[in-house]
Amino acid sequence: MPDGLSDGLNLLLAAVVAFVACHLILSHALRAQAVAVLGRGGFQAVYSAVSVMLLLAVLVAYHRAAHVPMLWQSDNPALQLVYGVGSCLAAALFAASLFDNPALVGAKIADLSTRPPSGVYLVTRHPMMFAIAIWSALQIMISPTARNLIAYGGLALLALVGSRLQDRKKVAQSGREWATWVSRTPYWPRLRRLGHLGPAWLIGAILAVLVTAVQTRTTLTPVGLWYFLPQVF
Repeated sequence: MPDGLSDGLNLLLAAVVAFVACHLILSHALRAQAVAVLGRGGFQAVYSAVSVMLLLAVLVAYHRAAHVPMLWQSDNPALQLVYGVGSCLAAALFAASLFDNPALVGAKIADLSTRPPSGVYLVTRHPMMFAIAIWSALQIMISPTARNLIAYGGLALLALVGSRLQDRKKVAQSGREWATWVSRTPYWPRLRRLGHLGPAWLIGAILAVLVTAVQTRTTLTPVGLWYFLPQVF
């Protein structure tokens, strides 16, 4: 690999590693100590500022990294169909995660042990994290470049490891409440329960169509639905 390409990917890798490590360390390993020193408000301010700066570093490094070579060709109807359906699933999980999600910051979980899971939480207790992981995997599948493998691989890793660590943290914080929720809800998505997403499927389908339309416009490469309707663009 030419030095210029290698240097760009190395910078991207360093930025992604820093971004992922920052989230995992500040959200879990050092959170209690940081809150004790800075206070809850101060910690949130520092955490947000560091996260934004590292995210900007990732975006700049991603933009500067080499776009090629492709590890395989995605001009394939089967791959595009998987991408289209998978995008709808990821968007549906994300949409459903915005409602009554006990994992969100500030959500009340005092009565969680008495709450029977329903809807998306019969599929997975971490719908937002799995939406991110699935979407990231799809980006690698449809545009398999080294820079996407690094950037989206890091994002998927952060989502999956972060959700596991979140379970551990919340059990430590709430004891029986989150432990009971864990015992009643699956971590890995139960595909046979996807019907419980209900109206989120419609929202997800609309969101996926819009996102893939923007992606098609910006990359000048039809993906998902638009791969089968190239005349629209």
